[in-house]
Amino acid sequence: MPYTAEISRTNQGCFIFLVDQSASMSDPLRVGEVTQQRAEVVSDAINRLLTELSVKCAKEEGLREYFHVAVIG
Repeated sequence: MPYTAEISRTNQGCFIFLVDQSASMSDPLRVGEVTQQRAEVVSDAINRLLTELSVKCAKEEGLREYFHVAVIG
């Protein structure tokens, strides 16, 4: 059974990304028809998630604090 929890301003979620910065991250990775460096693929994925989290936190009166985010490289 998957873990579930309500995310709210009183019960905030936490995302911690541990990003590999070794030399192998410059190696190519084929994603569909496109070949990119591994670092670019990881960067794009994290940026998409951060954008989606920002949209979920946006309300008429501004951004609400629903999540804590850390990126460690």
